Amino acid sequence: MRPKLSLEQLNALSPVEFHKTFENVIECWPEAAIFCSALLPFKSFTAMIGAFQSYLDRLPADTKLKILRLYPDLAGKMLDTKQLSEDSSIEHASVGLDNLSAEDKKKLTDLNESYKTKFGFPFVVCVREASKFEVILRSVSQRIHNTVDQELEIALGEVNKICRLRILQLVDNL
Repeated sequence: MRPKLSLEQLNALSPVEFHKTFENVIECWPEAAIFCSALLPFKSFTAMIGAFQSYLDRLPADTKLKILRLYPDLAGKMLDTKQLSEDSSIEHASVGLDNLSAEDKKKLTDLNESYKTKFGFPFVVCVREASKFEVILRSVSQRIHNTVDQELEIALGEVNKICRLRILQLVDNL
């Protein structure tokens, strides 16, 4: 794991270094880092996190939907075939999604499929905040009853949480 960046080090990054460092804070969407690099220097890490979240909030609805569709199914085929991003792999492992029983995996897979059929994008949750498989299972079971508009708002809120935690993994926020 690379050492965390101080605010001074962050602000001294070239645009290319900034892109490379923060390219996956929004899953597989490096455009966010490209956009936010133009806002350097940041007064604080909070301001930087706010810049990424503001970027996401201002996107048109169809682009937000594209971003949601980039997130992998929880405990899905990409995990099984080791195709997850490094960040997603760590997050899945942090709550044991890489080590589910066949019964639990089937439950989650079935719920994921029902969710995607209804909403048109995968179930997105900040697993590090959910902390346990049971919490994730309960969350998808409850959220599947939401309207599309409600779920878009909730899912994008989860993307913001994931983004924030991924940034905090890279910076020294003391």
